Amino acid sequence: MNPRSFSRRKPARPGLRSLVVALAAGLLAAGTGLAAPQPAQAAGDWKVPRLTVMPLGDSITAGVGSSGGNGYRAELRGQLSAHAGTFEYVGSQREQQMQHEGHRGWRIDQLSTAVERWLATARPNVVLLHIGANDVNYQYETESAPARLGHLVDQITAAAPQTTVLVSSLSTSTAEGTRERMKTFNAALPRLVEERRSKGFKVGYVDMGALTTKDLADWLHPNDAGYRKMADAFAGGVARAATDGWIRERVDVRPAPHRTVPGDHRVDVDGDGKADYLAVETDGSVQGWLNKGNGNWAGRGTVATGVGAPGDGVRFADLDGDRKADYLAVDDNGSVRAWLNKGGDGQGGWESRGTVATGVGAPRDKVRFADLDGDGKADYLVVDDDGSVRAWINKGGDGHGGWDGRGTLAAGAGAGASGDRVRFADLNGDGRADYLAVDDNGSVRAWLNPGDGNGAWASRGTVAAGVGAPGDTVRLSDVNGDGRADYLVVDEDGSVRAWLNRSPDGRDDWSAGVLLATGPLGSPGSRVRI
Repeated sequence: MNPRSFSRRKPARPGLRSLVVALAAGLLAAGTGLAAPQPAQAAGDWKVPRLTVMPLGDSITAGVGSSGGNGYRAELRGQLSAHAGTFEYVGSQREQQMQHEGHRGWRIDQLSTAVERWLATARPNVVLLHIGANDVNYQYETESAPARLGHLVDQITAAAPQTTVLVSSLSTSTAEGTRERMKTFNAALPRLVEERRSKGFKVGYVDMGALTTKDLADWLHPNDAGYRKMADAFAGGVARAATDGWIRERVDVRPAPHRTVPGDHRVDVDGDGKADYLAVETDGSVQGWLNKGNGNWAGRGTVATGVGAPGDGVRFADLDGDRKADYLAVDDNGSVRAWLNKGGDGQGGWESRGTVATGVGAPRDKVRFADLDGDGKADYLVVDDDGSVRAWINKGGDGHGGWDGRGTLAAGAGAGASGDRVRFADLNGDGRADYLAVDDNGSVRAWLNPGDGNGAWASRGTVAAGVGAPGDTVRLSDVNGDGRADYLVVDEDGSVRAWLNRSPDGRDDWSAGVLLATGPLGSPGSRVRI
């Protein structure tokens, strides 16, 4: 049914809105075991100097299904702004001049990958958290969904302990299976909230149980009437938090931790087609072991002494097409300095090329390198939070032929994969990097490169089911020199386990796992490039 077909609600009788808000506040209190405030307290007798509100969640937070595209935000702003000296929504997303942090198709774990960065940027004093609908709707490890939500709340309170976090239950669905899973998920939330409350954190519960299937625009998303009910419930939650003295005018937020995203492509320093084992220290210096096949490694000692760049800014990729990985330093603004591999320290050295890319306005952690067009030279890629990819094809780099901008080549091809889950590797041996999404459990979904990144990427579905290792330990790199990326797990101690890719067309076909390296340096896995 089209939500636009609904007429606007008749004006409420005097006092009705106050009663609704008060009842919503009472539901919040009931969920945390606290006495409900008096209606006058919840509805009208509160005032705060400043409300900086971050709506955080998925497409429902974004407002899908509402006729104006703003979901509950416009209605909620109308209810809250009179109670605040200043009111604003904050977040990296924007609909109709109202900011938010609603990401279409995202699950709980995907929010966890970026929430600390969003908090550090926006510094909200209230977070409205509605997430989990995609987990239960698509049956993504539903039994552990409440635990993942608890982890997400803990991330928020650790980063911003003075911020009020209102955790919302899910509403409903016309799909019976989804609706039942929602009920199970929701039943776990009051205890989850109370556990955080008991530790002194400002975490409250907001019940969306007033929504029925008549309040839906489709099988999952609310219509305008449903979003008004969500606004009422959140207004009650904010009112209760304000009367309890939770909402501070200014809050301290810790800087977002740096998340190292593997950004290397074909880490082969001697050009024999097999990925070598490199350990990058915090000062950017590099220790190297050459891959001699069958688990044999030849130590090369220090292959690069560093150039003053921190280790997390160092990347390896073949810029000039000679099959040997070059040393790149990616600065905070995404600009790139390059040293071409002439054999490495003690073996021919490195040739400075200066700044080969001035950047395109993207930060360092979004910059990747991969050969999209199969010419042997790594191209410059920007992977955004939603997994979409913008590309600049390598024509020699700044001062040496430049870069050919191709725009957005993959518009979130990873079916909702967040940017830090995206990897690039050649699965089918055609010389072109394919698009891979590595999930938390180490499983891998793949989309094969259609040619030079232009055109439709060919989905291969799940090409690796995982081996019990978490996704952030998984690498995809060619260790046997057959041109196809293999599945690797780099353990915490730097040891490497490998499953060789036996498929000629990028489908699920892997050899039995073997221990490939035992961590010759004792370097932690986060410093290993392979």
